[in-house]
Amino acid sequence: MKIAIFGLGYVGCVSTGCLANSGHEVIGVDVNEEKVRLINSGKSTIVEKDIDEIIHRNHANGLITATTHAEWAVDHSELCFICVGTPSTEHGQLNLDYVFDTAKSIGMSLKSRNQFYWIAIRSTVSPGTNEKVCAIIEDYSGKFRNKDFSVISNPEFLREGSAVMDYYNPAITVVGTDNNGSLEVMKEVYHSVNA
Repeated sequence: MKIAIFGLGYVGCVSTGCLANSGHEVIGVDVNEEKVRLINSGKSTIVEKDIDEIIHRNHANGLITATTHAEWAVDHSELCFICVGTPSTEHGQLNLDYVFDTAKSIGMSLKSRNQFYWIAIRSTVSPGTNEKVCAIIEDYSGKFRNKDFSVISNPEFLREGSAVMDYYNPAITVVGTDNNGSLEVMKEVYHSVNA
């Protein structure tokens, strides 16, 4: 599949490398030009066991590219993952601003798209975020949930230091959606994952 990854931090970089390693064509998307430059040079944006070699090899094989342009990434993919940061607020809650900003970018990018699109949320989020993301995408795209796009909950369970191993051997893979076709798509995405 052709997959865009929004956010090239810890979860996004590991997902970029591991999805490409499974044979998918991956486009990393980030507002940070340095992270995009690193990926386009075949280098990891993080320090993590095995990810440098995975990024380097799959970039060399033409399976990994990166851009700062959300619309280009959406135009050239079938599915995207939202992997942006959700830092804690001073009150200990999750700051979901980056998730919602990414949803706006995806929504604007879907305006002229005529094919169905899947959006999976990998970022750590609170209950109800999926509904809010759907509403934002509908508002900014003029498209309709489950007619033109689907939003999927797909939380990650990666541990620093063993993230690549955790990616391929999770205790469980969680997929939440109200669109049956999305389950089949996610099975294809994770065809090489042992859970």
